[in-house]
Amino acid sequence: MRFRQDINALRGVAVALVALFHFQTPGFNGGFIGVDVFFVISGYLMTSIVVGRLEQGRFSLWDFYVARFTRIVPALAALAAVLMLFGWFYLDQRAYKLLAEHAGASLLFISNFVFWREAGYFDASSQTKWMLHTWSLGVEWQFYMVYPIILMLGARVFGNKRGVFQVLLVLIGLVSFALDPVIARNAPEANFFLLPTRAWEMVMGGFVMLNAGRFKFDARTAAILQAIGLAAILCAGLFFTEAYDWPGVMTLVPALGAALVILAAANDSAFSTFVPLQLLGRWSYSIYLWHWPLTVLIRYLDLPPHDPAVIAGGLALSVLLGFLSYELAERRAAGLRERFGLRGLATLASAPIAVVLACTGVTFSNGAAARLPNQVRLASAESSDFDPRRVECLNKSVQRMLDGSAQIGCKYGDSPKIGAIVWGDSHGNAVIPGIVDAAALANDSVMFYGTSGCPPFVGASRFGKYTEEPCRKFAKQVSEDLKQYPPSVPVIVVARFSMYVDGKNTIDDPTMLIGFNGERPIADPVERRARFASFLTRDLCTLAQSRPVYALMPIPEMNEDVPNMLAKSLILGRHPVDVSVTETAYYKRNAVARAAIEDAAANCGVKALDPLPLLCRDGRCYGSQALIPLYIDSDHLSARGSRRLTPLFRPLFDAS
Repeated sequence: MRFRQDINALRGVAVALVALFHFQTPGFNGGFIGVDVFFVISGYLMTSIVVGRLEQGRFSLWDFYVARFTRIVPALAALAAVLMLFGWFYLDQRAYKLLAEHAGASLLFISNFVFWREAGYFDASSQTKWMLHTWSLGVEWQFYMVYPIILMLGARVFGNKRGVFQVLLVLIGLVSFALDPVIARNAPEANFFLLPTRAWEMVMGGFVMLNAGRFKFDARTAAILQAIGLAAILCAGLFFTEAYDWPGVMTLVPALGAALVILAAANDSAFSTFVPLQLLGRWSYSIYLWHWPLTVLIRYLDLPPHDPAVIAGGLALSVLLGFLSYELAERRAAGLRERFGLRGLATLASAPIAVVLACTGVTFSNGAAARLPNQVRLASAESSDFDPRRVECLNKSVQRMLDGSAQIGCKYGDSPKIGAIVWGDSHGNAVIPGIVDAAALANDSVMFYGTSGCPPFVGASRFGKYTEEPCRKFAKQVSEDLKQYPPSVPVIVVARFSMYVDGKNTIDDPTMLIGFNGERPIADPVERRARFASFLTRDLCTLAQSRPVYALMPIPEMNEDVPNMLAKSLILGRHPVDVSVTETAYYKRNAVARAAIEDAAANCGVKALDPLPLLCRDGRCYGSQALIPLYIDSDHLSARGSRRLTPLFRPLFDAS
């Protein structure tokens, strides 16, 4: 197959869009579509190889896989090795273990499954995942594994004819594209990360290859068609947003744009011969590999990500590292295989095997914690200091409700006497250790009802992109369950109240806002706060009609992941100080929720519990003490932090 300058330039456009998007360059809100352009190109090239050689009767599955291995793995293994070396010196045990898991998964081409399964309420931020971008390599490799086998079987069963391949591609493409809207509404993470909903993009490139011979364009027409395709890609890269289902119907715009550029085959146009794009295209794979870890490094070093100098430096360094990776890894790997055959291939395979083994060792040694100073280990370890029954009692409570197979609450303690019921969300689960300790002093047990991201309000409605989350149904079930307990048993209501009316304090996540009784959240923030306050007061007062009710005022939220910040500062020798926020900022953030709880206390006997005297001093609320975290992240108290509140809960059990 002759070298296609136009496809190489298109690669340059694709990698530029992705890098500009990830470095948060203003104006490139839809740069993520570059990955979809890569998928179309990949489908075209792979179909050219497989179908071309099948038609010539010389296709070898082994040769195909070896060629893909040689093209992809050496540069990826080099990146993983460099990051693992960096992590040895500069990452705490939690972050290093996570990097090792992700690096190993990327070299086994299953990282897309790993990132899909990790997506959730307590998932580490994407900005801390050094290998997150390798999900697309997992999708491509899985496509490479299956696609040629399907075409080979089709040729063997139905005949080695292009018509057979056409039918197969149409069937695969239609099924894959039809899955997008279904899965996007029910499992958006799976829709994004997994092959079944991405296959149609690569199949589109294959379909172009099978039909390209039907079209012969003169140079002017080809250039016009190429320009139209590029315009579609650039419009998507500039104006699309992550609010769209992806992949979905809108993905057709960049995918069809890429297909049109390839079909036009304007190999000698000004675009196709533009030298900077040819260079970017040649280095595109390695640039793609290196650009994302650089964006993570920017945040790791606390550099201002929106600073034009930081953006420009990150982009320039991505190109430089991409060039070096191309010359030192990609080209040398290809030459080694061509020159030494199987012996060269064995040499190439030794590097990724060694990296995977190293990753396995780091994972099973808890991030090689022994290499770190004790103070770093203590700070990092606090991220795991949470209720050991969190998965059972918080993460799986909704599933138990939907299954109807077991009660949705969890009992803590050995005493048959239930001294209190805690109803909350993940913040409620975070304070469980402190409440359980207070109950144990009175020889009582505690019942906990809660699930992540669902406020303890009857009627509270949280919505994903399309459908209502099961929060309202869960709250109704809890309110029914409460009737089984004597009216003397108090309820402690604990939640991240302000998140449900103003969103998270660290990231913009509109799905955390709540509406009421099936209504979506009110758009106007002033009106939304007023509605929330009246709802919270009314709900607490309704609950207080049947039993004593205690409402814990909001726990202070830090602006940083406390264990990560302290461990990182210690590793980098920054002379860290304890993480904190001002009480002024706390009161501003939580004014609506505190006022609503105080109204319930004044009007219907709800008792407010204020954690501030135990977590704050001298005008600041602290996330750590003597550089030991009191939080597992930026807003959830650790078991250590929770036990600071034990004196706050002790009188409640004495009274009961």
